[in-house]
Order: sequence, then structure tokens, then C-alpha cells
Amino acid sequence: MTVASIPMEGALLAVGVVTAGFLVWRLRRRHPGVPRGWQTDQSHAADLHRRLHRCIDRTRHGIARAAGRGAAVDRLMTLTEDLDAQARGIDAQLVAASRLPSMPRERSLRDLRYRVIEVEKLAARVDEIAVELTSPVLGAADAGLRDLQLRIDALEQARREAHEIGPDGPKPAPLPEPTEPPRPEGEERPGTA
Repeated sequence: MTVASIPMEGALLAVGVVTAGFLVWRLRRRHPGVPRGWQTDQSHAADLHRRLHRCIDRTRHGIARAAGRGAAVDRLMTLTEDLDAQARGIDAQLVAASRLPSMPRERSLRDLRYRVIEVEKLAARVDEIAVELTSPVLGAADAGLRDLQLRIDALEQARREAHEIGPDGPKPAPLPEPTEPPRPEGEERPGTA
């Protein structure tokens, strides 16, 4: 054995360990009781399973972002765990439905699809609440802007009044427009016969 072959063996061993670790990670059972092949299977039941857990994962990520920004997310975590429990129950029904003969399987999967859609809607609502928890409060900004607008309007009004007064004091009121003296009734104006 030469000195140059020791690093090469170490590199091959490292590649083997990384590959084995990746395979174990990839093949681990993420959702107990669900066939392993459903991660990539194209069946209707596998698709519903992936949709179900994708929406819950998205909600969990949204809650984690909100928690990272300092929002209180305890109740949202509880709601997400309840949704996950519902998803596990639906998974069990999906597995049972996938084992049925063709016609009853399609009917069961159609009914379960509506339950999956409902879980997706509820998960989206929880995610929206998490986003709203970290959104800026616009009411305080609106009140501040209104106050600033009133102050600027008052300053502008004071500036106009100062220009009207001028450096020599207040300007005299403008003279009224000259009017013709009233004519007695029955008398016509010249040239209007």
C-alpha cells in the first residue's frame, strides 16, 4: 500500500458514506402507514397524499417564518398539529381506498378529494393568519399621516395669510366694481328704442 492510495481510499469511503446516508434519508418513512412508493407514484391516491402533506408543510414553514419575526404562534402551531392529525386520518382512508377494486376505489377517492381540498383551505387560512401577524399595522401609520396632513394644511394656510398681510401690514380690501346708477322706471337707455 502506498502513501498516495490512502487519501484515495479515504475519498472513496467518504463518497460511499454520503451515498448511503442519502439513500437512507430518501427512503425513510416520512408518513407511517403510507406506502413508500407514494412519494413518486402517479396514482390518484398518492397524488392526494402529497397534496395533503404539501399544504401542511407550507403552513409549517409560514408559521416558522412568523415565529422568526417575533410573532406569537402557539395557537397556530396547535391548529397545524390538528390539521396534521386530520391528514393522518385521511392518509389511512387513502391507503384503504387504494386497495379497493376500481369502481369503489374511484368513488372513495372522489369523496376523499373533497376532504383534502377542505384541509388545503384550512391550512391556507392558518398560513394567511401567520402572514397577517407579521404584517405592519397600517392603522397607526394612517393616523400619523392624517395628523401630518393637518399640520401641513395649517402651515400652508398661515403662509397664505402672511402673504396677504405683506411687509407693510394688511392690504386694503379690493374696491368694489363700479355700478351704474339706478335709472328710474320707464326711462330707456339711449340707443335702445
